Amino acid sequence: MKLIWHADNLLECDWLHDVLQDVVEEECVDLDLTCFDDDCIHVVSSNWLPLSAYEDYFRACRARCRRLVLLHTSDEWFSGGYALYRHFDAVIRNFATGLARHEGIWTIPEGYSNSTQSDGAFRPVTERRYAWSFAGEIKASRVNMATSFADLEPQYLASTTSIYREGGKKLSKAEFNDVLSNSIFSPCPMGNVILETWRLYESLELGCIPLVETRASLDYFTGLFGQHPIPSFKTWKAARRYAGEALADEAFLLRKQSEIQSWWDSKKRAVRAEVRHAATGPSCHGALQRYGALARNRYPALHEPRRLAELLRHQNRTSLMSRLKHPGGPFKRIARESLRGRGA
Repeated sequence: MKLIWHADNLLECDWLHDVLQDVVEEECVDLDLTCFDDDCIHVVSSNWLPLSAYEDYFRACRARCRRLVLLHTSDEWFSGGYALYRHFDAVIRNFATGLARHEGIWTIPEGYSNSTQSDGAFRPVTERRYAWSFAGEIKASRVNMATSFADLEPQYLASTTSIYREGGKKLSKAEFNDVLSNSIFSPCPMGNVILETWRLYESLELGCIPLVETRASLDYFTGLFGQHPIPSFKTWKAARRYAGEALADEAFLLRKQSEIQSWWDSKKRAVRAEVRHAATGPSCHGALQRYGALARNRYPALHEPRRLAELLRHQNRTSLMSRLKHPGGPFKRIARESLRGRGA
């Protein structure tokens, strides 16, 4: 099939090429929405344009093409506009949400950022420099993580206003990868609004033992992966206890690293097979038409409260209080998208 990029310079291109390697034969960039070739996978990003901006184009594609597949990226805000899905035979997306759980929709992991892929020959955890590391903004639940792990040495902690910085020095991606390659544990606290971040997959690619969060009403990663070996915790204090005890047992650390890496290699193969089935298997156009026709997908006023409830499931007390205390970023975006959906 042909891969058509309707967004440029996406930071997850390497991951998408990885999972699509068994399907894609050629690709092109089409920012002007002029390609009407058949048997195509169309890549759109919610950070590039809202889905509603593509309505006329994909309606025309549907009239001309026998098979259309959508690859919807960067929807961590659950921004809506999902009525657009009705034009397609299959939809592949990242960021799991009950708002987009339906026949014909396949949710895949967010994956790693560009220039992360390893050759598989990573350093054993017993030969790594840092017990744990984190580089990025200390916000939301990351405050609890940094406080809980503060006494665990040796560590690499770069508290920054933008990722890949240490103090005033900007780290290259290679330098950032080197930190992860030298870390035993990689705490992976939530991102801007949800629990899933690139850091988890960067850590998996580079052989760390990731540590992830769960919530009282949401075991996000079990829902996304099924059963998995990644250590998961309700609190960062519990994660810190686990890391401290594990560091005293080198045999356990090596077994855990091997178990996680074997699982991750298998999971990537499964995702490739799932993507191939979605892209080339039987059409789900009828099911996606029914999904697109749901009132919550056609009327933003019905989508917005559901979206907010879904995003709240990803918060704990610390992250929620942080958002309420400094509402600028997340709440501004939600309000802006809500008004845009209403035609304001």
